[in-house]
Amino acid sequence: MKIGMFGYPGDHVERTQAVYEALKEAGSHEVICLGGLIFSGRREEEQGPPVTVLRWLRSNNIQTLANDTDRQIAGWRLQSLNSTTGYIQPRVRKFLSAITREEAQWMYARPAAVPIGDILCCSDSLTIDALYPAPLTRFNASKLFGVLEQKAAFFPSANGPTLIVRKQSDNAIEAVKFEGMEDQMDAPKIAAIIGGVMGTPPLNSDLSWGAVVDTSANQISLICLDSKTLKPAPERGTMLIHRAELGWRE
Repeated sequence: MKIGMFGYPGDHVERTQAVYEALKEAGSHEVICLGGLIFSGRREEEQGPPVTVLRWLRSNNIQTLANDTDRQIAGWRLQSLNSTTGYIQPRVRKFLSAITREEAQWMYARPAAVPIGDILCCSDSLTIDALYPAPLTRFNASKLFGVLEQKAAFFPSANGPTLIVRKQSDNAIEAVKFEGMEDQMDAPKIAAIIGGVMGTPPLNSDLSWGAVVDTSANQISLICLDSKTLKPAPERGTMLIHRAELGWRE
């Protein structure tokens, strides 16, 4: 069975719907949102109407995770801090003014990770003491592989599909770039960062990413769409993967 994944939809419902449809067309039996409902781009023109994606996810019964920021903002709404006089970024204030208390309760209750078969779908928890920290450093990767019961874990990122981390049979940990739009997962333990619907400029703001993985964790296929035309852009995606720096810290 194949699982489709995407993260960082922000408030861009058309992009999110296009990535969802592309994942279904690629054979996904189930599609999971890996969280990132708050991030909508730094510029005003990059931001869509607030809460639209959240409502679309709920209306279509799409399993959704929440990252630390999602839960923090939902907690603010539950504490009625949407009218606070303290500084809140304008895009976050818009979100708080639009989300209902019941929607905030739903978002706050989303899990940070969900296992399916031999894979673990994760939100991007970055704290080093999290149960499933994003594998951006050797320390975090070691911590992750120490508790990971499945073969592979997948995380979203607004910086595109930056790396695959492999733990070999001799316990050596290595980090590599994706080879292309498809990659074999041939190590005993693997963690990968697959990108997101929304991305940071300059390289990732015009592309939307998702991924399809079989539940036995043997292969990953990346999905890349042009964010403006919403059409597949595998050539641009491949070029970006090869040009991007390895997002890894020793």
